[in-house]
Amino acid sequence: MKLKALSLALMLAAPSVAFAGEPAVMEIITFDAQPGATAESVKAALGPIEDKMGQYGTLVARSVAEGPDGQWTMVNYWTDRAAMNRINEEALTWPEFGALPGVANLETLQMQQLDIDTTVGLGD
Repeated sequence: MKLKALSLALMLAAPSVAFAGEPAVMEIITFDAQPGATAESVKAALGPIEDKMGQYGTLVARSVAEGPDGQWTMVNYWTDRAAMNRINEEALTWPEFGALPGVANLETLQMQQLDIDTTVGLGD
């Protein structure tokens, strides 16, 4: 269960906007912050992961929003499902990933991966 939650948590890691082509897959990730975690601490944990993921060039765009009571939603647009899955698996081994469980309650993390039919304003 913990490995599954960690795998899902990888969706937290992607640059804010890194145009890289036409989006093919949309990920929607939700999670609750750990008790006592501030918005700043969540963003600080995501930053190094975002920087590393930004080096791959398969992320088209990303949006992150904090909702009420420490609930977070992220939407990632990827050019390739296989690359997305590979990067997400690799990220579990990155030292940058180490701070995430301290601020994100991985037991509450939920993710959907959807094939995109149409987009407006994303990609080339």
